[in-house]
Amino acid sequence: MEPREETNRRPIRLEWLLSRLDHAAAWISALILVLYIVSGYGMTRMDQAQTLTGGLMNPGRAYVLHNHLYIPLLVTFAFHTFMGLRRVLIRATRKKLVAGWVAVGAGLLALTYFLVLGA
Repeated sequence: MEPREETNRRPIRLEWLLSRLDHAAAWISALILVLYIVSGYGMTRMDQAQTLTGGLMNPGRAYVLHNHLYIPLLVTFAFHTFMGLRRVLIRATRKKLVAGWVAVGAGLLALTYFLVLGA
C-alpha cells in the first residue's frame, strides 16, 4: 500500500467563495451604476456630456450604453442584495441551508419580476 501524497492545497470553502462573489458583485454594481448615470446624463444633456467626456459620449452611444446596462445592473444588484438577505437569515435562523434557499428563491422571484416588468 502506497502512502497518500500530501498536498498543500486548501479546499475552497463555499462561504469564502460566496463572500468574494458578493464583494465583486458590489463593486461591479457600483461601476455599472456610475456608467448608467453617466449615459443617462449623456442622453438628456448631450452637449455637456460630450464636452465633459471629451467627445466619447455622443447621444447615440449614450442611448445604446444606457439600454445595454439595464440587465447587468439588475443582476449584480439583485445578487448583492440577496446575499445580504442570506447573511441576515443565517444570523436569525442559524440554518445556512434554509437561509440559502430562501435567499435564492426570493432573488429569482424578484429578478424574474423585474425582467418581465422591464421587457
